[in-house]
Amino acid sequence: MKVGLRFAVTSVLLVAFAVGCTCMQKPWGSGALIGAGVGAVGGGIGAGAGANNSGAFNVGNDNEDKAVAIASGAVGGALVGALIGHCLWDQAPMVAKVAPPPPPAPPPPPVAKKIVLRGVNFDFNKANIRPDAAGILKEAATILKDNSTVSVSVEGHTDSVGSDQYNLKLSLRRAAAVKDFLVKEGVTESRLSTRGLGESQPVASNDTADGRAQNRRVELKVAE
Repeated sequence: MKVGLRFAVTSVLLVAFAVGCTCMQKPWGSGALIGAGVGAVGGGIGAGAGANNSGAFNVGNDNEDKAVAIASGAVGGALVGALIGHCLWDQAPMVAKVAPPPPPAPPPPPVAKKIVLRGVNFDFNKANIRPDAAGILKEAATILKDNSTVSVSVEGHTDSVGSDQYNLKLSLRRAAAVKDFLVKEGVTESRLSTRGLGESQPVASNDTADGRAQNRRVELKVAE
């Protein structure tokens, strides 16, 4: 191989090495293959033309030297083309960054149900649970058992007949009767407190029999 040819091949190899060093981190793919094909054709043609026309490879007209020049050009062109194609088109696979899911929202604080005892009334001067109130109290017990963190105050009331002191005691007895009923239905006793309010908080007029009957009652209030 003549001096000019050796110089050209060496130059091609140096260029290929310099280009390759910058792209070795990328995976090899179709870009390198396409570049190698184009480079081989271009390199072979260029080397053949140079050998024929310009004498740049110093191979004269000898057919064997021309063939060596073309082959060397094709090899060098393929190498350089493969590396250039690799650098330009073979991209490292993109790894999608998946953001971690947001932390779960804290559960909302439990909303205590307001328990209204409609129809839980008492006979005059009595503290026993009437049959018509039993169903209502059973429903209240079910609600309390379904909401095991809720505590309630059982508050008894009376009409205005009788002294304040007597009505206060009677209202407390009515509250205690309702509490005992709820405990028998499965409500934890520690969740129930009793309070007698006497005639101080009427819900109807004490001037009529119907109004006084409405005032003889027990209410459940959710503890704060």
